[in-house]
Amino acid sequence: MGKRPVIPGIGSSKALEIRAHHLLCMQGFQGYGYSRDFQRNLEEIINHLESNPYSSLKLVADADIICQKCPHLEEGCCDKYSSPTIRDMDLKVIEKLDLEVGAIEPVQKLLSQVKAWNIHDLRDVCGECSWKDKCLLYRSKLEVDY
Repeated sequence: MGKRPVIPGIGSSKALEIRAHHLLCMQGFQGYGYSRDFQRNLEEIINHLESNPYSSLKLVADADIICQKCPHLEEGCCDKYSSPTIRDMDLKVIEKLDLEVGAIEPVQKLLSQVKAWNIHDLRDVCGECSWKDKCLLYRSKLEVDY
């Protein structure tokens, strides 16, 4: 087995910076990803947050600790999608949570709020995301609403 990825900030008392739209991705993740390193990194972050539900997250609209292992991260920006599109997703999540960029909140609170959204909220944020057909959060809302 290879060396586990090192996640900056995990284990410290400092709030972890998370792209706002990743609050949805973390709840819908089921092991798929852009690369094996990306998958392991996301799994480690999710496991850490599940084990520490009262730790704090700082909501950002730029590359975060999840993006750090993404093969599409280039000079701090996503080269797979247009950066404004990804940033727009982040800003929509922040707006729907009635917060601001840089807000610091407990993991549990943020994930609960997002999980309570209906499919219309998710459709508004997720737009043309290529992961919707594999996203457990998105698919669970489709089943409830239809």
